Amino acid sequence: MKKRIITAIVAIIGAIGIILLTKINTICLLIPISAFCVISTHELIGVIKIKSKMLKATSMIYAGIVPFLVAGDETYHAFFGKSFPVNLHTILLLITVLYVLLVLHSLIKHYTTVKFETVATLILGTIVISLGLSLLPAFNTLYYYYPKVFSKGDSMFLFIYSMVVCWTFDGGAYFIGSKFGKHKMAPNISPKKSWEGYVGGIVLGEVFTCLYFVLFNHFATADYKPVMFNLALVAIISPVLATLSIMGDLSASTIKRNFGVKDFGNFFPGHGGILDRFDSVLYVVPILYIICKIMVMVKT
Repeated sequence: MKKRIITAIVAIIGAIGIILLTKINTICLLIPISAFCVISTHELIGVIKIKSKMLKATSMIYAGIVPFLVAGDETYHAFFGKSFPVNLHTILLLITVLYVLLVLHSLIKHYTTVKFETVATLILGTIVISLGLSLLPAFNTLYYYYPKVFSKGDSMFLFIYSMVVCWTFDGGAYFIGSKFGKHKMAPNISPKKSWEGYVGGIVLGEVFTCLYFVLFNHFATADYKPVMFNLALVAIISPVLATLSIMGDLSASTIKRNFGVKDFGNFFPGHGGILDRFDSVLYVVPILYIICKIMVMVKT
């Protein structure tokens, strides 16, 4: 427990540093996100025991490139004052198709030693990890793309909120479930998860996300006040996102259970690897991004 708390404190300090980068420029934020994508993919490769150097290199390179493409043309235009001659999202689509084809080619070539389920897990996991984490800095670009809908405050709030809702729910579910958990949620996948923990996580997640909004809105300067998001909206969507976060956690637990490991790594001592900490975020961030897109369609 002591190790978990110390690691959490260090991680919070690091998160604050990354948050400050969002205020400087999204370009600066892409570098640590890209590193997280590469390390997470490396953790997945280790768990599913991929031995091919080509598959390892291809997957990690793909994961590292994706954040810089998901950021989109407007991000670089805002930083460099110039746009790319080719749409970056089109390039992302092309390299994703190319990546899948290369991995499937390796499967055909080494069909006697490489199992389909292993390769399928690699493809799905790498794409989900890289796209899920890459959408975190994408929140920071909403203001650039839709200045009539979102403020700078909305962009920064969403970036932090997507992690707060996951981690406060996860912490609440862990502590409440450890003390009061009796009814198992998915005993064959994650024996420690209980329905009591789920309810406790929802309640604590609701309290902390609403508190986070109140504090963010109170201390934010005029330029960083949220416009689209308010306390009522946060209170409504937080339980939904918290429920999605446990789906991400259970999906990751399924992979670990199938391949006989406890954690994806030890990047965060006492907590596991990066993927162990961000597995729930991979579900929440895309859905929250879709919610933002729906807001854009409603408002424009």
